[in-house]
Amino acid sequence: MSIKRKTSNQLLLVIIIVLVSFNLRAPLTSVGPIIHFIQNEFLLNSSLAGFMTTLPLIVFGVISLFISKISSKFGSIRTLIAGLAFILTGEVIRSYTGLYGLFLGTGILGIGIAVGNVLIPSLIKQKFNHKIGPVTSIYATSMCLSAAIGAGVSAPLILQCDFDWRGTLVIWSALAVITLAAMFFYLTKDKPVQPFKEATKNTELFGINEKSIWKCPLAWWVTLFMGAQSLVFYSLSAWLPSMITAKGMGVEFAGLMCLIYQLMAIPATLIIPVLAGRRDDQRKLTTLKIGIYLSGILLLYFTESQAIILLSVVLMGIGMGGSISLAIAFISLRTPNAKKTTELSGMSQSFGYFFAAAGPFLLGFMYDSTQSWDVPVMMLVVVLILLAIFGLKAGANNVTDA
Repeated sequence: MSIKRKTSNQLLLVIIIVLVSFNLRAPLTSVGPIIHFIQNEFLLNSSLAGFMTTLPLIVFGVISLFISKISSKFGSIRTLIAGLAFILTGEVIRSYTGLYGLFLGTGILGIGIAVGNVLIPSLIKQKFNHKIGPVTSIYATSMCLSAAIGAGVSAPLILQCDFDWRGTLVIWSALAVITLAAMFFYLTKDKPVQPFKEATKNTELFGINEKSIWKCPLAWWVTLFMGAQSLVFYSLSAWLPSMITAKGMGVEFAGLMCLIYQLMAIPATLIIPVLAGRRDDQRKLTTLKIGIYLSGILLLYFTESQAIILLSVVLMGIGMGGSISLAIAFISLRTPNAKKTTELSGMSQSFGYFFAAAGPFLLGFMYDSTQSWDVPVMMLVVVLILLAIFGLKAGANNVTDA
């Protein structure tokens, strides 16, 4: 393959990674701002409405366990195409097949998103091994940007553009179609290889049994880091507005703070993976980012001033963006090859999303029990301290066993 053709294919692959990343967040974050329209139509109580948010996380946790084996058989690109087909199908079913379809479509959508969540870090390792930091930066930034766009445009589409909630949610299927077209075009330009076939052949030839990723201590530190940061992120995404309104602030101010929380992650996701990729050891970088995150949470706990709440949300957003991008970067940086990257990605994201699914529920339970957000916020402080400990282990200069 000529250098010009290789460069063209890599540019197209970066575009595909960006398109896929938009499909992984916007279809989910677009639900929250308009959930009351769905509740009103189907007469859903808060528990069932909240289950729409929890269901994809449970699906992520289950499906992530199987993606490594599937992709090793069919290849990353073909498996991603199947994932996008699930996303497209789920978006249509969720909007147009009634109450049962609402949850069925959400589950199918979750299957497709889980495929993308697991395989993109592996694809980056496989195709951009010497540019892991910059490409991870593009991927993480695109996810945060799409999450913000999804949350930001849903209500205006209904209130100002005369969309109903179905049209507002299904509009993201157009993005899935565009992404699928780009991926099929990529297949015509770059014949995919079976990246793990030769490695499997060699291990069979010499009688070598690979060590399971689940038995590797470093893999567990990366997994615990992914799980802890996911728990804090999804807990704040679910309850930050309630925490702010409980301090006497208005609903509009609380909504604005949620948008700022998402937007402030973008600078961190741009910078942190690049800095992480230039270092063999990321422990200092990890400690700094979690320190910023922890400062924001503590400010939120102690203040009732709008200005200080704004500062706390800015700090939390920066910390969140840094934590998410480091968790993704660790998956590639702590593994010796694309096969192990896929395995670690499946392991860490499966556990991480199961962990994350428990977070919003636990915080809500604590609030119901105490009628105060003090205890739930203190729980997040504890989780962030644990996150720092996990980061010191996951950020050390080492790789999992091959």
